[in-house]
Amino acid sequence: MAIQPGTVLLESRDQPAAPCVVCGCEIPAGEGVTAEYQGRMLRFKCPGCFVRFEFNPERYLAAEEQTCCGGRHDHSPASEWRCD
Repeated sequence: MAIQPGTVLLESRDQPAAPCVVCGCEIPAGEGVTAEYQGRMLRFKCPGCFVRFEFNPERYLAAEEQTCCGGRHDHSPASEWRCD
């Protein structure tokens, strides 16, 4: 897998709860995968979500910026699948 330029994996242990950038599922505090991409801290529910992001980061970042309800979807508007 080719990691996108500017992607840095970070320790998730001290991260607060957050929704996954890819699937929209809630990530409990200290869990999931945390990465920094182009100066933004991003959270992923699982390694699979991280891999999907790596293949097309702009798809998920564009959807994050265009949400209609401040990120309160039950799933990512850019994704047709869930991590559950």
